[in-house]
Amino acid sequence: MGKAYFEQILGLHAAPTLTGLKAASLLSFRRSSFDDFDGLLESYRPCFMCKGISTFCVAEGTEYVLLLFYRREALEEALFSPKAQEILQPLGYREWDTVEDMLEHLRSRMALKKTFPHEIGLFLGYPPEDVEGFIQHKGRKFCYSGYWKVYANEAETRALFDRYTDCTHAFCTRLERGEPFAALIQAG
Repeated sequence: MGKAYFEQILGLHAAPTLTGLKAASLLSFRRSSFDDFDGLLESYRPCFMCKGISTFCVAEGTEYVLLLFYRREALEEALFSPKAQEILQPLGYREWDTVEDMLEHLRSRMALKKTFPHEIGLFLGYPPEDVEGFIQHKGRKFCYSGYWKVYANEAETRALFDRYTDCTHAFCTRLERGEPFAALIQAG
């Protein structure tokens, strides 16, 4: 498969990031589903860079690659909030780290744990209160579940989830109608 399939996956799973509503999205790609995945991804880099989107390989094996698509300023804002730093610093992240340093530390923690460390929610732009609630309650006792498990500000977060859903639907509909993928991505 090629470009159309790649764009569909991005639309379905990263539209809120591609349109600037969300700091980051994490996607898993099966390399064998594409003729040349690395070449395909590389062909999109100029478009992503022009629109303010970066990619980071969080983990990879022979068959799968796990990529974070992110908007640097939004991710910086999410990771360097005082509440996020309260969660991150005891886990080895340092207040003077750059976003790139933090991404490298996340990658190393994933490699050591062989699973998703709970702080990954902060990298995806989840509210620190929800990440903290998830850690404290071990993923239980949440008040709502949607794009993530919600522990605080339920009404506000439900509205945000609705915006993410509407954004994804609109992005995919426009893509199916033949609008160019690059034109659907918002500059940031």
